Amino acid sequence: MRWLVVGAGAIGSVVGGLLARAGEEVWLLGRPWHLDRVREKGLFIRGFLGEHRVTSCHLAEGTHQLPALQWDVILVAVKSYSTEQAAELLPPLLSLSTKVVSLQNGLGNWEFLSRYVPPGQLVGGRVIFGVELKPGVATVTVWGGDILLGPVFSQMKGEEVEPIAQRLSAAGLPSRVTPTIKEALWSKVIYNSCLNPLSTLLEVPYGRLLETEETRRIMKQVAREAYEVAQAEKLELEPSSPDAYVEELFSRLIPATAAHHPSMLQDIHLGRRTEIDFLNGALVRLAAARRIPAPANEFLTGLIKAKENFSRLPGSHSEKEKITSSRREDGTDYRD
Repeated sequence: MRWLVVGAGAIGSVVGGLLARAGEEVWLLGRPWHLDRVREKGLFIRGFLGEHRVTSCHLAEGTHQLPALQWDVILVAVKSYSTEQAAELLPPLLSLSTKVVSLQNGLGNWEFLSRYVPPGQLVGGRVIFGVELKPGVATVTVWGGDILLGPVFSQMKGEEVEPIAQRLSAAGLPSRVTPTIKEALWSKVIYNSCLNPLSTLLEVPYGRLLETEETRRIMKQVAREAYEVAQAEKLELEPSSPDAYVEELFSRLIPATAAHHPSMLQDIHLGRRTEIDFLNGALVRLAAARRIPAPANEFLTGLIKAKENFSRLPGSHSEKEKITSSRREDGTDYRD
């Protein structure tokens, strides 16, 4: 298969790199700060998925550098706030058989992509692993389970997605097709919405959020509001109730990633925009459309957006943040 990765950052580099290592033809479309080092020394993949050096990826820093080829699969791995910009690049790259796969966090990405990609060619994806990216080096810091793939619209059948899952699995990225990809993505959104803003605001790893009654109470409320919105959206989530979800979150999900810091915190330290609008913020918008109160999600969204603004002000970083930022001037990027 011939693959194009649009957004060769943290997740895109790992997925594209391992596919190339397995013999697939892979083009990485990304930024010079990372691709220049890959061109020079190869792409190093480390961590939970083993130690690999990949030199067979083709590299491009803009669509003008891409050859006129027929792409079998285009993987979209940009941050959610860049989805519309990425989607605008896609129409000239599509053939009638090209599948476009979103490997992104948050809600709303599929809707943006569907404006430019025919419904029978759009595949939803849920990734649940974390990557730290420095120029030329992608380190998988957390592995939470299989990549899930599935049709976004009824115009595509699940069996059409199977070859993609099989190639990913053969490359060392366990993947499977699910008929409930929307529910799977929502489950991850709820997980991220419970943990990421609190961990970012308090600047602690996920595990510390279990230590106080206050943070446990806020996470419970975030989950309850999210489940109410999901029910209004006619989604059947698993577990089926917010209380059952919270029990799983506290007993299994958080302990499994207790030492993890969210990419949202790294974005704040670098003075960058976060994906809050596509997590808690998206839940707030959907709740408002259904006239459902979502005060906990609205409050966390507002605090993160305020913290984003403060992080961009001159002299706003703490000494710890200044040190962190100075070490990341090379463009370090994180995804979870």
